[in-house]
Amino acid sequence: MTEFQQLCYTTLTEKVPAGKVTTYGKLAKLINRPNAYRAVGSAMNKNPFAPEVPCHRVVSVNGDLGGFAYNINLKIKRLQEEGVFVENGKIVNFQQICI
Repeated sequence: MTEFQQLCYTTLTEKVPAGKVTTYGKLAKLINRPNAYRAVGSAMNKNPFAPEVPCHRVVSVNGDLGGFAYNINLKIKRLQEEGVFVENGKIVNFQQICI
């Protein structure tokens, strides 16, 4: 694992609690690498610690679910178990719950 990946995983775990989501870009800003949103996506895709490192909480800037290394239905299930509702592939109340 790279230092960048570790920084992404630690920041996500500490800053985005259950019931909330963030975007790849916002997570990149949280780690002081605002242009590294694609690298954040790559780190989330390679996350070996799921679900303890909750990569399922990282979504696209428009509230779409984005990618998921595992079955997308598992991402939806994990989000819904945390109280995040998904409808037609998008986060419901995205603006209110996005950190």
